[in-house]
Order: sequence, then C-alpha cells, then structure tokens
Amino acid sequence: MEHLDAELLSLMALGEPLGTDADADHLANCPQCSETLRGLQHAVHIATLDPTGIELEKPGSQNWTAIHQTLGLSPNLATDPLTRRTDWPPESSGTPPTSPAAEETPPRHGEEPEAAPTPLRPGAKNRHARPGLWMTAAAAGIVLGTAAGWTAAGVLGHPGSPAPASTQSVPAAIVLAQTSLTPLPAHTGSGDAQVKQLPDGTRQLTIRLSNDHISGFRGVWVGSADLSKMVSLGVLANDSGVFTIPAGIDLAQYPIVDISDQPYNGNPAHSADSIARGTLNPKT
Repeated sequence: MEHLDAELLSLMALGEPLGTDADADHLANCPQCSETLRGLQHAVHIATLDPTGIELEKPGSQNWTAIHQTLGLSPNLATDPLTRRTDWPPESSGTPPTSPAAEETPPRHGEEPEAAPTPLRPGAKNRHARPGLWMTAAAAGIVLGTAAGWTAAGVLGHPGSPAPASTQSVPAAIVLAQTSLTPLPAHTGSGDAQVKQLPDGTRQLTIRLSNDHISGFRGVWVGSADLSKMVSLGVLANDSGVFTIPAGIDLAQYPIVDISDQPYNGNPAHSADSIARGTLNPKT
C-alpha cells in the first residue's frame, strides 16, 4: 500500500480541497497518513494563531543576560529591555511633561523658528510599549530558536550554570517479535525484521533488506502461515524502513513478513513474486 504524497498532505492541512475519492479512502484507513495530516494541521493552527488577547509571561532577567552575551552586544544594552520603565505618558495624563530646556524660546533675529516635534502617542493597548524593545525581543526569539523560549521564565538558567537535567525516565519501546528475511529463488536480497511496541501501544515493523535487482518496487506485507491472507503495510523505498501495524492485525494470525516485487501496473494486490520472507518469532 503506497502512502499519500507528502505535498498532497501539506496542501490538505492548509485546507485545500484536493485528493481523489481513493485518497480519502486511504486516509480514512491508514493510521500513518492520518497521523501525519493531524501533525501538519496542528502546525498550521499554531502558525496562524491570532495572538490578540494572549497575555505573555514576562521572562526573568537572566534570559536577556544570556542573549546579550551570545550576541556580543555593547555594554550600554546590558539592562533587560523588559525591566526598563518609562514615566511618559503617565497614567493620569496623555501629555508628556515639559522641562525648562524644552520650553519654547523666541527665535533669534534672522533665524527661522524650528518646527516643534510631533509627540508620538501610543494607543491604549501599547501605552507602555516601545518599538525598540519589541525589536530586541524578536531578535532574542531568533537566537533562542523558538518563541516559547522568550515567553518561558528561567529557561536559560543563570549565566554560567548548566540547565537542570530532567530526572524523569522515558519508557522504552518493547521488542515483541523478530525474524531473519531469507531471499527466495531468483532473488538475493536478505535482512531482518523486528516488531516493537511503543509506549502508546502502537506497534511498528522495522525492515532491513539489502538491495536486489528488481523491475518494480518493494512492497511490505504480513500474512497468514499458509499465505492465503496478506495485508500490505507500505513500500520499502530504501534499505530500511519503519511501518505501523494496524491495531486490528493479530500477529499470531499473521506471522509471515513478506517483501514482494510489485510491478508498476496500479494493481494493489500481491504480485506473487516475493523477494524475501521470514516468520516472526515472539520475543521471550
């Protein structure tokens, strides 16, 4: 069973009404393509998320210290931009305070009076914002490699001190069964197959098979002991590949791993020309 093209899945994640009825049927019955599409749709959702109304958490000053050192900025930029405060405009008034030096003085004889600068009045939402600070924050996000690093407090830790390592262990995959793949007559490709169960319960078949001179493409199958029933798992495009085993497949009833030479004729059935084959042995 050949999986859907990655470009097609990307366009579908963007909401494009593409694909044939056969593609829709494949997507409904293929866990691997469905999971890939869900991941792409999640990425599109995050990328197009409207930040309006989202309150970001203010990071600690140690983040800016690390950014300042990494970029090699000048000492006069050492102060955390987000800790700098400005007293203009004050909360009670939208008019900037004046100083004696800023008071209007009569022009000297023969001189044209200078035009008074137009004060920039930020809106209510951006009353405390300054463009320079946001530009700095954007640069910081690029250096950290992710916008989340700028919004999470204490991510970088104190300068010179390593970040604390996680002590939580990640469950490892369990090997359920394995077999050697022996070449059949007229073929030379050989290798091995292994079934693993991931922590979430998903079973994956890992295939390693040496190259063989064939006229078509290599299909991956699991079948019954008498080969009367075969289930396609996908196409082995390289010397190795990983394939998801559908939840409804009982490997006790489908213990045979078969790699076939499939012609480019559009027929999804097994070609009856097997390259290599093996019987899964449960891991004890």
